[in-house]
Amino acid sequence: MSTRASTTAGRPRTVVTQRLRTRPSASRWPATAWGAMATVALFLAATLWWLSQNRGVPVYDAGTHLSFAIDAYEALRAGHVLSAFTDSLPYPPLVHVVGALGAFVGGVNVTAPTIALDLVFVPLLALGCYQVGRLAFGPRAGVLAVLFALGSPLIIEEFHEFMLDAPEAALVALAVWAILASERFSRLRVCALAGVAVGLGMLTKETFVFFVAGAALAAAIRGGWRAWRGIALFAAVALAIALPWYVYELSTVHSLAAEALGSSRAFHKPGIAPGTAPPRFSSANLAWYFWSFLNQQLYLPLLALVAIGLVWALVGLARRRPVGAYAFELVLGAFVSWVALTETYVHDPRYAIPITIYLAVFAVGWIARLPRVPQALTTTVLAAVVVVNWLGVGFGAAPAVASGPITDTYEQPGRLTLFANHGMWVGAPIREGNVLAVLQALRRHGVREVRMYSIQENEIEFSPQGIAALAQIAGLGVAGESVDPAQAGRDVAFLIHRLPQLGLPTPCTTLQNGMGVWVSLGGQGSDGEASYYCPLHDEVGDS
Repeated sequence: MSTRASTTAGRPRTVVTQRLRTRPSASRWPATAWGAMATVALFLAATLWWLSQNRGVPVYDAGTHLSFAIDAYEALRAGHVLSAFTDSLPYPPLVHVVGALGAFVGGVNVTAPTIALDLVFVPLLALGCYQVGRLAFGPRAGVLAVLFALGSPLIIEEFHEFMLDAPEAALVALAVWAILASERFSRLRVCALAGVAVGLGMLTKETFVFFVAGAALAAAIRGGWRAWRGIALFAAVALAIALPWYVYELSTVHSLAAEALGSSRAFHKPGIAPGTAPPRFSSANLAWYFWSFLNQQLYLPLLALVAIGLVWALVGLARRRPVGAYAFELVLGAFVSWVALTETYVHDPRYAIPITIYLAVFAVGWIARLPRVPQALTTTVLAAVVVVNWLGVGFGAAPAVASGPITDTYEQPGRLTLFANHGMWVGAPIREGNVLAVLQALRRHGVREVRMYSIQENEIEFSPQGIAALAQIAGLGVAGESVDPAQAGRDVAFLIHRLPQLGLPTPCTTLQNGMGVWVSLGGQGSDGEASYYCPLHDEVGDS
């Protein structure tokens, strides 16, 4: 009797205990998960500090995308929701809308939209990398994949700007994780989540499909005919999210596709960087992204880790002894991504950032399988490389070590970069030359439009797109090229960007590279014969 009572009484406690054990608990997270979160926290802290210190003009496309985010903010504030999702052509709207939400919280400025982008997409990138690494090669590979991804030079740089490629990479990582976790499209709920990730990803950039097609195809092949329900659900959810925008902007998408798949001859014209679109079947084209990985996206130490891991995975597949349960999906995903990038014009190192998930997992998977001592040593080397990249690319505080000639092409063929103290476009925070303060002062003094009316030199630090974004933040319009400085009113200001020289007054502000910025109001002449005016120190001088 007592035995029955004891047994009966014990059952509820056992059930309750089991239920409690299945509940998520922070105290039960493995050390690897805490390591990944600590890496994210350090990365975000360094990035937010960088943004708080930087006064530089947004560089090229970063200025364009920042303007789109401000446009989306203005549309949402006015209640024009459709405009917020359709006024960023030729780009999909998701990242710009995230930036707009940041502007609602932090105001219309350079930092608030960028901080919003970082706070959303850095954790998502880390989550995807951790989970794919964990599924493929175990928890240690997961945390190392996060370390690799957030230590990649171009990732470091892109999260200092308002750009689309790193957010796209974050959603690629999430989508690949969900595709793998669907167990070859057999788990319907996970298939739906994978569809959500892909649908949202397609709203970051049109190229998103390049980076998930291979992994999805491999999962479908291995799932066989039994996976059709999961594939149908996955596709339906993804299309429900992304298709409305693509249908609405069909003509734009069609023109972009025609350009991307066209002949490289179309890009051999002024304004296109040399080597950007080599002939399709040339050796230069096939090797383009290798050199880009080596000299812009990863540098030699990280690329060497990727090469070892990729050879390890390919040899395992060739011997029919896969190095992991998802080796085929990852290899095919990386291969399709590379082929799509290589056969699409024009090339740019930033376009390959979404392939980071595959590079990261290949680079660390073999490390996680090493014996304890070699694993610890290799992990230490990886961590040291990441720290040097953080210091060098983000803060200019590490030595630049490279060999080979510097060329005028993005990918730098024939050059080997070990470490660098500057990114592709952006390096340490720029504290000199607060152009935004000049524009805001002009607004207070009655100016309503600005235009750069001289030939720009070294415009990487004074890009027209960046000036346009800063003018928008300052509440100024951008005058068209047809505006004549001699005929314009005093509510139009002309920015002159040049090297200081004898006979010119003190610049209104001086950029980090030594270039000066002068201001001339409309109606006062042109071509260097204007009267220069600076609202910051009320200095007027005649040339």
